[in-house]
Amino acid sequence: MITEKIYRYSDKVMIGVRMIHLIENNRNSVWSEVCTVIGRYKLDQISFYIKKFTSNSSSILILGCPTDIQKDINKTFKNVEFLDFSNSDGLKKSLKNKDQYQLILIPFLGIMSVIDHKEQENILKILRDYIMPSGKLVFDVDIPDMQVMLCDPATTFFEHQIYNDQKSGSIIINTQRDYDEYTQTINLNIFVEFLDPSGAVDRKIMNQIFSRYTFRWEMYNLLLLCGYKSIDLYGDYEGNDYSENSHSMIWASSF
Repeated sequence: MITEKIYRYSDKVMIGVRMIHLIENNRNSVWSEVCTVIGRYKLDQISFYIKKFTSNSSSILILGCPTDIQKDINKTFKNVEFLDFSNSDGLKKSLKNKDQYQLILIPFLGIMSVIDHKEQENILKILRDYIMPSGKLVFDVDIPDMQVMLCDPATTFFEHQIYNDQKSGSIIINTQRDYDEYTQTINLNIFVEFLDPSGAVDRKIMNQIFSRYTFRWEMYNLLLLCGYKSIDLYGDYEGNDYSENSHSMIWASSF
């Protein structure tokens, strides 16, 4: 079980809101609000990506970023474009007539929202054509966790309490996890409580999302299959190499 701690946006945390990608549901405004709170908590990750893999004048495309987080990013970085991240057909249409980019970024575990392996392949191939010869595709995924894969779907796990500084309250996140070994997909029931400054529960919501685990060498070979030649793997959001003690996989690939 994940250690129970309280985190603020400024904390540097090795484990952070695992398995929960931030692909918004435009028909669910409350879930979009949750994505915004989590996204602000993880905003340092965007700074790491851009500073590590680009220069100030580089053209950057970010896929699947919560709408309000886009505004926060634009306050700090220039030459950044944003696109929704849905499926390969929608992505291909959105990228039509676009130029190539120095950095294409899929942050906040967005690639894990693609639960069909063939669709993963299609998306990686489409994005390859929009990366400059000196550019990179960068995304993060969770390391498959045996505690998640073997847990009882009826068990509720505490994940995090995150302070919502803009509203002087916090959210508490709990999950139920159901892993399918054949498809490598995780069915996540996410329970979120909104607390006011006094600690009283103001609202409660439940949302269901699906994520897909991709194992290290599976992802490596998938990138090779899709035409990427130079493939680097980092183990955290400070640029350290991947190791047995890492909690994340950050893939940076070029061709």
